[in-house]
Amino acid sequence: MNLNVNNPTQPQRQLDRIIAIGLAILVLFLYLRTMAPTVLDGDNGEFQYMAYILGVPHSTGYPLFMLLVRLFILLPLGDVAFRVNLFSVLCTTVSIPIIYAVALRLTRARIPSILATLVLALIPSVWVGALETKPYAFHFLLGVLALFFAVRWHQDGHSRDFYALALTYGLGLTNHHILAFTAPAFALVVWLNRARVKRSMIGRGVLLVLVPLLLYAYIPIRANYFIAQQDPKNWELYQREDAILKGQVTQYYINTPQGFINLITGLDNIFKLGFLHEKEQADRSFNALYLLVQQFGYAGIALALLGFVESFRRDRKLWAILFLYALGISFIAYVLRAKSTVIYFSLAYFILALWIGFCIDRVMRWTARLHRLMPYVVALLALALPISLLISNYSQLDQSANYAPRDYAQAVFNDDLTPNAVVLAPWEVSEPMHYFQFVENQRPDLLVVNVSPSTRQFNTMLQSARKLNRPFYLAQFSPELPKPNTPRSIQAVPLPLLQAPKPQNRLTDVRIIPEVQVLGFDLQSVQPGKPARISVYYQAPERIYPMYSVTLYVNDITGETWAEYSGFPGSVYFPTYRWYEVGEYYRDAWTINLPSDAPSGLYNLELSWYEYNQKTDSSDVAHEKKVSLGTIRVGDLTATNIAHPATARIGDSMNFLGWSGDTSAARGEILPIDLFWRAEGTLSESLTVFTHLVDSTGRVVADADSPPSSGLYPTDKWQSGESVRDRHILKIPADLAPGNYAIEIGVYRPSNGIRLPIQNGAEQADKIVLTQVSVH
Repeated sequence: MNLNVNNPTQPQRQLDRIIAIGLAILVLFLYLRTMAPTVLDGDNGEFQYMAYILGVPHSTGYPLFMLLVRLFILLPLGDVAFRVNLFSVLCTTVSIPIIYAVALRLTRARIPSILATLVLALIPSVWVGALETKPYAFHFLLGVLALFFAVRWHQDGHSRDFYALALTYGLGLTNHHILAFTAPAFALVVWLNRARVKRSMIGRGVLLVLVPLLLYAYIPIRANYFIAQQDPKNWELYQREDAILKGQVTQYYINTPQGFINLITGLDNIFKLGFLHEKEQADRSFNALYLLVQQFGYAGIALALLGFVESFRRDRKLWAILFLYALGISFIAYVLRAKSTVIYFSLAYFILALWIGFCIDRVMRWTARLHRLMPYVVALLALALPISLLISNYSQLDQSANYAPRDYAQAVFNDDLTPNAVVLAPWEVSEPMHYFQFVENQRPDLLVVNVSPSTRQFNTMLQSARKLNRPFYLAQFSPELPKPNTPRSIQAVPLPLLQAPKPQNRLTDVRIIPEVQVLGFDLQSVQPGKPARISVYYQAPERIYPMYSVTLYVNDITGETWAEYSGFPGSVYFPTYRWYEVGEYYRDAWTINLPSDAPSGLYNLELSWYEYNQKTDSSDVAHEKKVSLGTIRVGDLTATNIAHPATARIGDSMNFLGWSGDTSAARGEILPIDLFWRAEGTLSESLTVFTHLVDSTGRVVADADSPPSSGLYPTDKWQSGESVRDRHILKIPADLAPGNYAIEIGVYRPSNGIRLPIQNGAEQADKIVLTQVSVH
């Protein structure tokens, strides 16, 4: 169980190599299983295409990361986005054996080292870092490696470890500057070992730290390469370097010596340091504690605290190194205002995991005095911590089915964008769009720009585009902010349309307000449980002064509302009072998502406008301006796949074609029955179809009487010669006796209850016995 790492035997070394590799393989399998399959959004998408084109990403530019990833994606594995995702996974995987080696050197025990390594690999901070394409996984690897060299040099005294530490630290400064805050810990290592440090070692060490910084020359070299390729048309649109508008060079880059220094030092983000007020400091403190509990849970924190004490008791020098290392990382992660705070803490969590290892080792050593098997009982109990982390984090962190960034980007590309258009998109969409442009050469004619529509730059570009008669779109989400359990769609809003639209469903002289005409709409086939796009087109023959909001209602023909979608005509960023030019065309678009249990039938589309009060952020619903867009068909209403064909004449204008459904059902459940009809002429009245479950005495034990399609496709709406599918749902009573029952159907007039005559061959009756059903 114990191991003297200063003098390990050859078999012990071999065993430790096997354990380290085994841990790496386990973690690699887990990360690969949860890795995103393709392009990601935001910063992740930025690094996926920036590495391919060797561009200049946001500060600090990450030159070493860019170059290494560019080499890695030469491997023929999947698409480029997949390879960049894989690079991050491998960086974290490679760190696993190193973590085990550090834990082994400190605790001198295998089982606690294994458990500490597994705990660290399974906390959200490290796991998320492995699944993102940002430089965090590589940063984590360099931070772990630097501490490994520091500990080994401190323990063994080999100068090669001192030089390796210096080089790793220097390389880390070319990737993420958070590593700079480990300097106090490494300075302490040097101080504690000053007796063995020669002047020549210091000189070489400083050189090894500084030489990698020459990699930052990559930034002006690549930035100027792209900036030199200026498109005059884009300069007319907005007078800033073309490469920055296109996304080949970060918008934070200013092509001056000072701009270069600000980028590589992170000074362009210095505003994120510190606290704006006391409440923010309190919130940041609470968040740090919350993240700590999120990583380890209360049990893990308790083990780390006990391990903190045990580490101090065993070796105060090593304890001080670990403490300063964690303190430096925690300080910058705490004072830096950023969304990635949890990942910034990851190297501090590394130290906590080591302290957990100390605690487990201490308890195992103590219980060994009670019984020789007790340490293994302790180990099994401690194993509950990584197992609980795996169970609680897996479903939350799994990205294996994350195709949303790809789908959002493609939705914008496929939104009938005019050639050479300008597309302003939010960061989470612009970056996957840039990936498809630069990596897969999709729509390279478009100028995709990440600009907030609430800024002056947006307005400047919009006005310039209008003067240049250049197509201009805003990629806009609906809803704009993500909401739990709410489908989200995106559209490229034209501001405005440059040509008169030709809607599939035209409306004639329909005005929702006196100044706006509704020209018509386009609509995809609407199926319950599946998204369908609808586009509504407007023309403004007159100037509009108020600001309006809009709601689209999807109601069935009985008046029940199944869906409603609210927003602002065109875009909230281009409200109706800015529709300056008389006669221009605009478009609204929504994605209809009816619930999967919505019945097939006829639905009405209704459009309502309301005057919007910007001061109160509310719509004047009391003064609704409403128009009906028309009636649409939802679901499958046609007769296909008839399992049991039949022929019977119903009255004068209907034929029964057959039915589909099960012939067995359980008590307390439902039994769907599809009936198929054909209109042989025009039906002038709405008829009711009865579907009865009857026992051997003829008593009705369950029924489902309704006009066809639950009243949503009544017979008086049928077209002559049309075949119709009509679903009825029988609810089997829970207390019904098991046995065989018959299903009977027929048609009657709801006004007087008289059944229509049925001619079935030579027989005439008022009902059809479909089949026998076994109820169990």
